[in-house]
Amino acid sequence: CASAPVATVATPSASIQTTTLTGAAKWADSVARLIDRATIAGDLEGLRNAKSLLDRALVAYPNDGLLLHYQGYELYREAGLLDGLGGSGALNVPLIAASARAKLQQSIAVQPLPESHALLASVMGRMIATDRSSAPVLGPMIPEEMNAALTTGATNPRVWLLRGIQSFYTPAQYGGGLPIAETQLRKAIELFATDNPTPPAPAWGNAEAYVWLGQGRERGNSIEEARVAYKKPPPNAQPYPVDSNALLPVRGGNNNGHGLRIT
Repeated sequence: CASAPVATVATPSASIQTTTLTGAAKWADSVARLIDRATIAGDLEGLRNAKSLLDRALVAYPNDGLLLHYQGYELYREAGLLDGLGGSGALNVPLIAASARAKLQQSIAVQPLPESHALLASVMGRMIATDRSSAPVLGPMIPEEMNAALTTGATNPRVWLLRGIQSFYTPAQYGGGLPIAETQLRKAIELFATDNPTPPAPAWGNAEAYVWLGQGRERGNSIEEARVAYKKPPPNAQPYPVDSNALLPVRGGNNNGHGLRIT
């Protein structure tokens, strides 16, 4: 029997719930914080450090649904960052996205979270973007997963955030478009106002929703509204830093949005 890994990541002590977590839950909470910090900073090494910790934790707690969820979530973030940065690293995106899909499917089989279904829909969208030949197989699965996310998490703001991002890049004739995306993103922001997940449950996305709302407002040529959205500090969330001399967050690669990176 594998011994439990020794935690090396400091976690905030302000929350009683956090300090009393043990076992797999403690590791899931620590890794979730690492992933979110690395995502906000655009820190690829930080994401990969989180991946290494997850690998160690799953040796001690194999088939733990939440740890598997965070494996899929980390890979989703890693694929997005690499895609946004472009260059040779973007060549690894198809494999990373496929790995994210596999981990999220494993997680759903054990512990079906609304976020896992929504992330799986997003990951399959990325897989189609990198390989159009996969569309006939993966395409019909995307609405199935998003519908599963909404069925199990109708008031989950992360589901509405991911749904809004999906609509942002879906043509109007296929049920997407900027007006629909903005409605869904505003729904996410509304739900984030009362969102208070119990650790180690997923708690990301608050500040990110404002960034995506700003993207939509900018594409709609509402420049001042976009600027307000980018700089609005969401309650109880670490805001994404934005260059005050530029309207848009800094992005790279093909700017398909899933690789959004703020500097």
